[in-house]
Amino acid sequence: MVTFLITSVLVLGLIAIAIYFWQKPARKRETAELPPPPAASLFADEQPQLIEAPEQHLLEEPPPIQQSAEREAKRAAAREFIETWKARPDRASTARMLHLAADADDAEIFNNAAELALDAWLHGTLSGLLAADLYNLLNSEYWLLSSATRSSGAGFVLKRTLSRAKRELESVNHPH
Repeated sequence: MVTFLITSVLVLGLIAIAIYFWQKPARKRETAELPPPPAASLFADEQPQLIEAPEQHLLEEPPPIQQSAEREAKRAAAREFIETWKARPDRASTARMLHLAADADDAEIFNNAAELALDAWLHGTLSGLLAADLYNLLNSEYWLLSSATRSSGAGFVLKRTLSRAKRELESVNHPH
């Protein structure tokens, strides 16, 4: 009986293998690829136009003399605005002062502006500006300075001033 059972299982297995190979499709050596789609323009009947390279003179930087004069003009404007800001510091003029100081790309000028704004806020003469707003303003304007300015010696002093501002302003927001 056991022999009959084993023999029937083997015969059924051989039949299953034979059916599998008989049903299996023949392998094709090459696969059919679809042709690439035709190139089409976004707009119906127009031919795509090539983008022309910008003219070389538009990419050139101004001569060093012009750069120096422009930077010096920005520094002078920042210094002048800082002096006028001292008379009537408020929220809008503080934002403008710090922006002009950062745009001058001079760490000493920005440090001076940051110290003046912080001292005015601490002494209560800067109206309409919350501690968190002043800190965010100082921090965001700091990142307008070039990396060379931020990593200079004066930039190090500026970082210390901003660190002091953070401590002073956070102590107001989160008293211990």
